[in-house]
Amino acid sequence: MTTLLTDERLEVLRRRLAAAGAGARPAASPATAETASTGGLAVAERRMWKIYQLDPDSISHNIGLILDFTGSHTIGSVIAAFELMVGHAAVLRSVIVAGATGDPRRKAVEHSGRWVEPGAVWEWGTLPPHAALTATGAPIGREQIRAAAEALAQAPFDLTREPPLRARIFADADGAVTAALVVHHLAVDDTSWPLLLGTLVSGSWPAVAGRPARPTKVASPDEIDRVLRHAQDTWAAADVRYPLSGELPSDSAEQSWLAPLADAVGLRLETPIESAGIEALDGVAREVGATLNALLIGVCAVSVYTLTGAADHVLLVPADNRDPDDGPDRVGYSGNIVPMRFRFDPAASVRDALRAAVSVVYRAMEFATVDYGTVLTALRTAGGRFPVAEIMASVRNAPLRGIPVPDQGPVNYESVFHGVGNYPLTLAFERGADEGVHLEVDYQPNAVGAEFARGAGVVVSAVVTTIPRALDRPLNELVRTVRESTAATT
Repeated sequence: MTTLLTDERLEVLRRRLAAAGAGARPAASPATAETASTGGLAVAERRMWKIYQLDPDSISHNIGLILDFTGSHTIGSVIAAFELMVGHAAVLRSVIVAGATGDPRRKAVEHSGRWVEPGAVWEWGTLPPHAALTATGAPIGREQIRAAAEALAQAPFDLTREPPLRARIFADADGAVTAALVVHHLAVDDTSWPLLLGTLVSGSWPAVAGRPARPTKVASPDEIDRVLRHAQDTWAAADVRYPLSGELPSDSAEQSWLAPLADAVGLRLETPIESAGIEALDGVAREVGATLNALLIGVCAVSVYTLTGAADHVLLVPADNRDPDDGPDRVGYSGNIVPMRFRFDPAASVRDALRAAVSVVYRAMEFATVDYGTVLTALRTAGGRFPVAEIMASVRNAPLRGIPVPDQGPVNYESVFHGVGNYPLTLAFERGADEGVHLEVDYQPNAVGAEFARGAGVVVSAVVTTIPRALDRPLNELVRTVRESTAATT
């Protein structure tokens, strides 16, 4: 992967790194890695805050949804549920300010919604000027709602002045209600969605368990040293190549730490995955001693091998790092990133290759309690370069998965893509409320191109359906079979 940063852009990023206390030059010792939790922000939130500081104009961490309320939901009941949700989640009604020592802390702010058109359009949050609406009295259609949601998602948040949430709620002439929500990742992750959206859907907040809040566990120097050694032996080793090009990194150490900060245009494709294939994979997962989610990460790794020919490559895998004793009033970002290095033996049977792949997954997850930002700081202070981070793979629940259908009627959702590619290629299995699964392929067109991205979806789908009937065949035969069967598409 080539680093495309001008001298001017490099200088801007250097200054932002310095201002955020994350300069590219190594510090004295890995033990100086910052891991404290202060100011109401957990460790992962502090990492997200630093990322935000490096490029406040970035929209890459904006998450957008359109929710369609059916049945007896009314715009009044949805607004009441929204206000209940905000009232119970401190992160949604706070800004971030610098403390006396410069550390970030949350500060509650007063904020209320407003009617644009009484009874028809209601807004909450600080909306960008180009996304503002004025009362027209004209009916609002689906395309207008989608355009409004995209405008909200494609405007950066000023987290020092506005809460990390924007919303616009619509009622059409027949009373059907649609809500467009955009949340900054600092405030929400896959673990938070069921609580927040469950409240919005049901109109009630779950009872707080009554447990006192516990501070997020901070990694000890010994833990940091252990995860650093694991990284240097596997996913951050000097011999890791970019899977898309097959090349070793050629940029300087300084550029390696700056390049990931540059946003790139991104696009999204969706590929349905046959339910029969997922059911068969569930049986394979039990046979190789894994959960279905762990096996699906292995499927992504086999798919990358099939697509690129890289039997040895690194995938970034997002993981939840929430304290299991956190009560339901604790809402905020708790995500972590766990890099995994897969080294396949082409001659091994598919069954053995999958066992080896899930072993990589579980071995890497042993280190999931140490924040990725802390690991990167340790790598940098040890004199290392930013690791190869070209492809992300994930398995996630759809936002409404696990949320009971309310008595008022079902609620459906649509994702709103912000138009930024966080990585050259992302493969994400999403598991829906109806037990269906689809694959989302996010990609940077300047890095991989539309044809490659379309082919990636086809290959992953083919790998899913081929694995269960090829367990005793050599892995390289499976790879060849999938390549031949998808050649017309890829």
